[in-house]
Amino acid sequence: MYSNNDDTIIAIASGPEGAIAIIRMSGPDSFKISSKIMYPNLAFKKPKPNQAYLVKIKDEKLNTIDQAMVLTYVAPKSYTSQDMVEIFCHNSPYIVKKIMELAIRNGARQAKNGEFSFRAFINGKIDLSQAEAVNELIKAETEKEHRIIMNNLEGKLREKVEDIRKNLIDLLAEIEVRVDDNYEELDDLDSEKYYTKIEKVEKEVLLLSKAFQQSNYIKNGIKIAIVGVPNSGKSSLMNKLMGYERAITSPIPGTTRDTIEEKIELNGFKITFIDTAGIRENVENEIELEGIKRTKEAIKKANIVIFLKDITTPLTEGEKICEKIISENISLNTKLIYVYSKGDLSPKRPVEKDSLIISSLTGKNIDKLIDLITREKEVVIDDTYEEISISERHYQCLLNAAKEINLSKSFIKGMQYEIIAEHIRSALSELEEITGKTISEDILESIFSNFCVGK
Repeated sequence: MYSNNDDTIIAIASGPEGAIAIIRMSGPDSFKISSKIMYPNLAFKKPKPNQAYLVKIKDEKLNTIDQAMVLTYVAPKSYTSQDMVEIFCHNSPYIVKKIMELAIRNGARQAKNGEFSFRAFINGKIDLSQAEAVNELIKAETEKEHRIIMNNLEGKLREKVEDIRKNLIDLLAEIEVRVDDNYEELDDLDSEKYYTKIEKVEKEVLLLSKAFQQSNYIKNGIKIAIVGVPNSGKSSLMNKLMGYERAITSPIPGTTRDTIEEKIELNGFKITFIDTAGIRENVENEIELEGIKRTKEAIKKANIVIFLKDITTPLTEGEKICEKIISENISLNTKLIYVYSKGDLSPKRPVEKDSLIISSLTGKNIDKLIDLITREKEVVIDDTYEEISISERHYQCLLNAAKEINLSKSFIKGMQYEIIAEHIRSALSELEEITGKTISEDILESIFSNFCVGK
């Protein structure tokens, strides 16, 4: 994957914007290379751990390129467990490029994607689940997503997996000692007691995998389709929830002919609102027909559907068609919320039980709608482990482990020790893939290639 993990690598660790750029270097020659391009260079003769120095960076002709702050990290007390130098210079494209060139000319090489974190992993600073969390942390967009990723980064997922792994090892030991009992000195396995213990471990694995499924609402967000007839107030509601005029509103029916998507954070959740085309009877216009087709697709993909009705108008044929379309396209696990708009005006119809009356103009009950949107998902997530895995890879490993444990149960009654042991070993192997104790090079390459260069 990486040709040499003992040479010295360098990369830019900051973005193109901002006043300060960060360049990081890791490897056995980090201080030697620094002493050739940074002055005074005495700091790199006997570098102190976690020490900051103000230096001038100069080229071969001793022309000053920049004045910079430099941090030195002495192995093994660094992110990669190697000697490291971090340079904080002015974020001029010329300065950054020149520093990189000077370091490479003096023995460093350009780091590949994720190579710093890979070195941290192979040198035992972090496990694989923590390495993946490093990459996810950069992408976190909401408070809840950040909290869960920090739990993984701090080793909460590893601790939970390790607890399950230790329980499986104990169960495996009970089997293996009997496999090796050639002189039949041990009593037969208490099959009922053993079955109870292995079933408990299976439940722990499945519970952790279930926590991942629920946490997907945090990572990928909640998709909410706002559906209704033309001029029911869908765009006005979306604008109110967004806090600005995202969608065009007009008293003319059918203003929205396409689906409009926009993301926002509400109560710590990543929400994608989809303002859909209005549904009405006797539609022949090709543009409206395409809009309705896209509305159906939005309903299918949504986690929540808001069926919006205008409280100032009586029930229309269009609303009946709308309700039919929702019922035909909504998924089994999708929540349907009935909402009446224009609650600041006089009602001209009765409202269903458990529906909500709002006003996008005055803000009436908008806070209640937001609570309704996020409450159900929050309860589900907060009732599960805080060590929630947010990786599809982790999830698949947990499912595979649970499958192997389940298969082993069917051989307990018949005392088929070798087969039981084989399934438990397979389950252990799946769990060890989560933390990286056992994992193929192809999977490692796939994981770290998705990192940015400076991580």
